Amino acid sequence: MIKIKLTKPDEVKIIESETGLSLLDILRKRDYEIYAPCGGKGTCGKCKVRIRNEGDVLACRYYPSHDIEVILPGKQEAQILIHQTQYLEDLPFKANKSANLTSEPFGAAIDIGTTTVVIYFLNLNNGQIETISYFLNPQSIYGSDIISRINYCQEQKNGLAELQRLIIEAVNERIDNFKEYKNIDSQNIEKIVIAGNTTMLHIFLGVDPVPIAIAPFKPAFTDKQVRKGHITGLKINNHADIITLPCISAFVGADIVAGLAALKVPQKNYLFIDIGTNGEIALVRDNKIFTAATAAGPAFEGANISYGMGAVTGAISSFSDPLNYYVIGNTEPEGVCGSGITDIVAYMLKNEIIDETGFLKEPFIIYPPDKIIVNQRDIREIQLAKSAIYSGIKILIKIAGLSFKDIEALYLAGGFGNYINIDSAIQIGLLPFELKEKIYPVGNSACIGALQYLKSDEFEAKINDVIKKSVYIELSDIGEFTDEFAMNMNFSRNLF
Repeated sequence: MIKIKLTKPDEVKIIESETGLSLLDILRKRDYEIYAPCGGKGTCGKCKVRIRNEGDVLACRYYPSHDIEVILPGKQEAQILIHQTQYLEDLPFKANKSANLTSEPFGAAIDIGTTTVVIYFLNLNNGQIETISYFLNPQSIYGSDIISRINYCQEQKNGLAELQRLIIEAVNERIDNFKEYKNIDSQNIEKIVIAGNTTMLHIFLGVDPVPIAIAPFKPAFTDKQVRKGHITGLKINNHADIITLPCISAFVGADIVAGLAALKVPQKNYLFIDIGTNGEIALVRDNKIFTAATAAGPAFEGANISYGMGAVTGAISSFSDPLNYYVIGNTEPEGVCGSGITDIVAYMLKNEIIDETGFLKEPFIIYPPDKIIVNQRDIREIQLAKSAIYSGIKILIKIAGLSFKDIEALYLAGGFGNYINIDSAIQIGLLPFELKEKIYPVGNSACIGALQYLKSDEFEAKINDVIKKSVYIELSDIGEFTDEFAMNMNFSRNLF
């Protein structure tokens, strides 16, 4: 018998089980509801739980053989998984036998974010998701946003090579772990599909990203790129295809394209926003897609905040008051992620700790005295970021000839959307009050899009359709954006 410690935000319990059963079966036998719309076949990727010191796993594919601690998703995380099923594609798997190089082929769908990298490993014989891996992008030691990394490439003789080495080695480490887990070798990894912003894709392929940051902001490529395994440095089959999905512009990347293509929604007029180190915004109006990017800074991914961190174990991800908050992984707090700082600023505003201008008399203590605080500079970072995103939304809506009342839905993508409290985001002026009842977080739609591309050839047509319909709007060329940005810096009180 093995012992399994079950940790939820409101409960900790230890159960015992025999070996040989999947974690999903173990939990269901004890009346723990784990969301698994595919029935535990390993194809939907929704029964995700976290194993302490091991990372995220699919409960239906994980067979405990020793004592473990399982961190079950909170209500917000569980709701995101349901939304992914409601609003994101889950195409049936179609095996392409003619492309298989081995009898036991596997592939990987990767979302290379500026802050976080997520990998889904897929069985290319039966379409089962074998495991999910995530890690912080190691390039962050050279800057938390894309501009700082582009500057590193420009200023350092071997800057590009160093940033590429870091991400290749980090992905290889997870590939090695997967190969050990499945008892396979490099030849069995036959296809890689990658989403990410335009800069991350350039760096991954070793292509100079510097022109992205210099007017006229023209990247070396925006179309789909295909490389073979032997020239990338990845520990995979030499003849494997490595595909980076197409981008729209220098600052609207394949992460937005993949997410838009993955959406399955009935509305004709809707917003799709990915808030990361940049705020990437898409407004779909009938058969046209208006896109833009705001230089929001990395505040909502935890960077540039005094005690900020990514949405990983140890981060305060929600905050009601100094005595009521949730820490990812149910551990002692180590810092605050984007959703946490959004809640904290909303609390400070409602309780008049800051005023409409964002003025803060003295640092606000979160936990415990002086260990985690929010200071004046943190408030200013949030004001800059929230104003840029909200102003970008308003300008796109105007350019499309619409008003807030015409917008039928706002789909919020990215890791930030996994935890964000919509009321707090509206309270601080990040998201429009007018859309309060129409906002739906959909989680990591970029990686789900890359996964669909890996699962089915049909998804490429959806990707191409997004590219065909999209037009990029350079907000810096629009004088009205500067005016909006200035007007939206302040906070508003008493929205609720």
